[in-house]
Amino acid sequence: MSQPLLLLDVRCPNCQASLTQGEQVVLHAHVAEPPQEGEVRLSALFGDYTCQTDLALGDGGLVEFICPACDRSIMVDAACRLCGAPQASLNLASGGTLEFCGRRGCRGHALGGFGELDDMIELLNRMFKIPHD
Repeated sequence: MSQPLLLLDVRCPNCQASLTQGEQVVLHAHVAEPPQEGEVRLSALFGDYTCQTDLALGDGGLVEFICPACDRSIMVDAACRLCGAPQASLNLASGGTLEFCGRRGCRGHALGGFGELDDMIELLNRMFKIPHD
């Protein structure tokens, strides 16, 4: 029996609105160069890098992600460990956070929000609904 994919149920860190719609995370985006705004639909499956948008943004372009419910930025004061670009952060409904890079084409992302490895394993167990002590 194969393990189901990890479908992330994410919330805005500012207003706690649910941003997962089916298998997508729906966000607004602001692009500085060339100046434009629009909707971005990211896959809600952890490890799937599918992105749908009408924005004219090539690989390497930077995006500021914005919550469509409260219209506030979800960008955080942290740099991507892979490319150094600004990161966005969403809350996981089951606890913890999902951080991901604001650079198109970068695969930098991480589940986090906990300082202890045992706490992280507990979070993954809850998300996969695996019985644990």
